Amino acid sequence: MRRAWWLALLLLTTGACSTLHDHAYYPDPADPDTRLLAEVLWRAAKAARDDPGEYSFAMIDSRHVATYTVEDATFYFTEGLAHQPVTVIDALVAHEVSHEVLGHIGQRRALSLSLAAVLVNPLIVRAYTRDQEIAADLKAVEILRDMGYEAPRRALADALRAAAKINGPPRGGWLATEPSLEDRLGRLEPLEAEKRAAK
Repeated sequence: MRRAWWLALLLLTTGACSTLHDHAYYPDPADPDTRLLAEVLWRAAKAARDDPGEYSFAMIDSRHVATYTVEDATFYFTEGLAHQPVTVIDALVAHEVSHEVLGHIGQRRALSLSLAAVLVNPLIVRAYTRDQEIAADLKAVEILRDMGYEAPRRALADALRAAAKINGPPRGGWLATEPSLEDRLGRLEPLEAEKRAAK
């Protein structure tokens, strides 16, 4: 029984990473999608007052619109993200850069190594906490503003809706670590007024 419990714990702490890396690859530097993502990541890092020279990224073969962060400022971008409008890419990359500059990766690692945390919530090892996701959203608003967006809250809200339309809603329930789309959008209120087209 004890051996089975430790095996389950090992699978929980390594399952997400192995799945991520199984579908990851280094993109062709000459590919237009690669160049676009590299430029967006550079701009977001500079807007966050971080060193973009320390950042790197790889691609994930997936139609989902998503970004992930691991150790050493390494980012993973899905092919689905690369095919979105640049405003969506900017916003979602800014959100992921926020996790990096806020130190959430180290906090997530510390939590995943904490036996108590795993016992309380086994899903903690796979994702950021609800509070971290909200904090990253709010930091992303600042980054987007410094990237030149006049309506950064609206830009992020639109990007979250665009991703949810393709990915579907996050898993709910009391073990869910990700806040609902409605919760995230609610924290971004009030959105900036939309500019009226000139007549």
